[in-house]
Amino acid sequence: MRIVTIDAADCPTTKAFCTQLKAAIQALPGHGSSIPAFVDSMIWGTGVSDLAPPYTIKIMGRLDREAGRFARELSDALEAARTDRRTRKGEDIPVVLEVGRR
Repeated sequence: MRIVTIDAADCPTTKAFCTQLKAAIQALPGHGSSIPAFVDSMIWGTGVSDLAPPYTIKIMGRLDREAGRFARELSDALEAARTDRRTRKGEDIPVVLEVGRR
């Protein structure tokens, strides 16, 4: 499985984190910054990013409070979407966002 890292030091805000995450998944222009936008491209494969599963994105260091909350919510949403896809389509999309829990 491919491991992609994001340095929390480069993410002082949620917006900066989203910018780094878009770069990590090789998002195409126009990719949104919401949790549903990331779930769509990372799990449902709507064609707005070039990084193909399987992969794990690891956050190195501690994100600020707001960005950390966003990242944890996104991590949970990705796991829920993987479960939903397994239920609906019988296939798993091995994508994980590893975030340190506070």
